Amino acid sequence: MQVTEGTLPAEITDLTVGYRRLPAGKLANAVTWMEARAPLLGLARPLAIKRITTPDCASYRAIFREIGAPWLWDRVSEMSDAEIMAHFADPRQHLYYGHDETGAHIGMVEFFVADSNEIEITYFGLFPSLTGRGFGKRLMAGALDLAWRLNPSRIWLHTSSFDHHSVIGFYGACGFVPFATGFEIIDDPRIKGTLPRDAAPQIPLLDMERGAQSENVARRRAGKP
Repeated sequence: MQVTEGTLPAEITDLTVGYRRLPAGKLANAVTWMEARAPLLGLARPLAIKRITTPDCASYRAIFREIGAPWLWDRVSEMSDAEIMAHFADPRQHLYYGHDETGAHIGMVEFFVADSNEIEITYFGLFPSLTGRGFGKRLMAGALDLAWRLNPSRIWLHTSSFDHHSVIGFYGACGFVPFATGFEIIDDPRIKGTLPRDAAPQIPLLDMERGAQSENVARRRAGKP
């Protein structure tokens, strides 16, 4: 599940109804913010999860990319080893790896413990080969069990239209309810080069050169210079 970092932005009230076309190289991402104010009992049998305070940078980068590339996660691709180490040197940043009963690594969770006594789940995901086998709820159950032990006033996250269509239902079944919606405009990481061009094929890739060509064709058809 893609859960990208960031605080709730200011509300925009002057939006007019209608379509908006983006320049090539930009992507629009519909966002839903969700929160849980109390633990949900009986969610699932928690997986064993282990906190990683000083991750091996190469291993962390590979794990993050394998789990996140299908959903256009590219944060770690833009971070140096020193930046990764500095990030997790902050005790408010939590990284956990989940394991099944055989000890096999199945996924990761990151969350941030804010000074306001709130916890934001920033990244959550399984290895792609393991989805659809019930591990998602068990990984979330393990993560929430640890998070609620820190006595936050709430746990929140935001998710993305880049993600699987079932993600809102998944988080709802884990005790989260929507409290805001919005959108995010990003530079396509496949154009930036932080992810390969064949990542996330479910999200159309429109590069700037092709976009310019299409614009020129449209202008010629309209008889414009």
